[in-house]
Amino acid sequence: MINFSSPKFIESIKRGESSAREQLVRTYTSHLFKAALGMGLSEEQSNDVAHSTWITFFDVVGKFEGRSHIRTFLFGIFYNKVNELRRSNLKFLKTDPIEEIMESRFADDGHWSEGWPTSPDRALENAQGLSIIEECMDKLPTVQKAVFQLKVVDEEKNEDICNILGISSTNLRQLLYRSKTRLKECVERKGER
Repeated sequence: MINFSSPKFIESIKRGESSAREQLVRTYTSHLFKAALGMGLSEEQSNDVAHSTWITFFDVVGKFEGRSHIRTFLFGIFYNKVNELRRSNLKFLKTDPIEEIMESRFADDGHWSEGWPTSPDRALENAQGLSIIEECMDKLPTVQKAVFQLKVVDEEKNEDICNILGISSTNLRQLLYRSKTRLKECVERKGER
């Protein structure tokens, strides 16, 4: 197995050796992709963020001093790329998604595609609850949100989450506890209003 933190390997990356770059890309691209999915991005967005992360990584790898694992450096770039994407999406997502919602709920003949929805009161409660949870999740720190998404929503295994995010199992448990606690407190505060 390759030691990506060895000074020899880091120097080969900085020199632009294609074999070293290929090994690094093969090892971490799937981790970047899964982490992006875990942060709530679509498959297309996840591919774009992974690609953009690699482009930036190879542009700035010369500045890497080797004081941390190269994976930590890579994921630092990744988190910045995800935040950039979210900021740019906020500018364009100020539209009303009603057309998309209507198309997904009705068949071409105008009938409900999956039968009549639940009662209006129940649907409203569910939508409000989901809206509160989404709003609270957006307030979580990036890593906590990723851990919660991967573990609770995507039901990934602990070992896979640790590999994807480059964290220890102890850190995973702490982050998961903190994310659940923050979500619970946020949902309770919003529910009292």
